[in-house]
Amino acid sequence: PVLQAMSRKDFVGEALDLPAEERLEGSLAATAVAAWLGATVFRAHDVRATRRVIDMVATIRGDRPQRVALRGVRPAAAHEPGTGGPSNGQ
Repeated sequence: PVLQAMSRKDFVGEALDLPAEERLEGSLAATAVAAWLGATVFRAHDVRATRRVIDMVATIRGDRPQRVALRGVRPAAAHEPGTGGPSNGQ
């Protein structure tokens, strides 16, 4: 397992010029990237939001089914960075 602990870290604050209490979005973005790249253990201050991000990444990757299938999320074609998701039109 790979542990990821990016919640409210200095690098997030430096990248976004934000104090620790305003780093949620940056922390979640870093967590999403780490989850996409294969991290499996996460340490977080904002557990609910982090869990939702991890679940969404797993659904997009095709690692977990949707909770409710009304419209459907199209999983990425492969588990390689840049091979799926909104950034390249899928």
